[in-house]
Amino acid sequence: MEGTVGSVNVATAIPTARYTALLVESEKNSGLESALREQGCSVRRATSRMAAQDALEGADLVVITTPGLSEGDVTELVGKAILSSAVLVVTEDTEVAVKAAKLGAATSIGGSSELAAVHIGQQIGIIELKRKFARQSGAPASMTAPTSGVVQRRSTPLPKEATPDALEALVEAAELLVPMHKFQRVYVDYALRRFGGNKVHTAAALGIDRRTIQRWARARSEQTLPTQAQTSTHS
Repeated sequence: MEGTVGSVNVATAIPTARYTALLVESEKNSGLESALREQGCSVRRATSRMAAQDALEGADLVVITTPGLSEGDVTELVGKAILSSAVLVVTEDTEVAVKAAKLGAATSIGGSSELAAVHIGQQIGIIELKRKFARQSGAPASMTAPTSGVVQRRSTPLPKEATPDALEALVEAAELLVPMHKFQRVYVDYALRRFGGNKVHTAAALGIDRRTIQRWARARSEQTLPTQAQTSTHS
């Protein structure tokens, strides 16, 4: 089937695959299939927009390489795929990349397979974060807080009711590729909530100094207070 334009190659199922990927590319092998498999994906390939649209269902990640596709094909495919999947567009055309990004897709500009492989890894990380968020959001109410007020030292975090909000912020920061110092603060905030606000346990789990967490928590409080003061003044 691969020798025919517009075909879909359904890869043999991989028992250990954690994700399902759809790779949209022309007959020229871009090397991205190997990168997807290295990230734990089972991979299907489509060689045209129409074939890709028929194969979208069930894909965790859709990777679109633009050679062989028109700008309209790319934007139409992104618009459909983004409704249910993470989407990465690999292109050398900046204008196409901008239009795809406006539709919600991640982009890898320049045509480098090595750079695209890095972006694939980032998208898989975001998918995994979203899966964890979904699992935690569906946890029974009895699992959302400790059964007593005694702080116990544990090897795993204690889920808290406030955690889903913090995890959603973490996912958003990862998707937006915010500067590393901002991402670190969001991540520490998430970890802090997972440990019920215990700075000692959080610092031990993250391998950082407790004073770093205290400094960030103090800075966050100082940012919150002026906002609250302005709200009180206007109300």
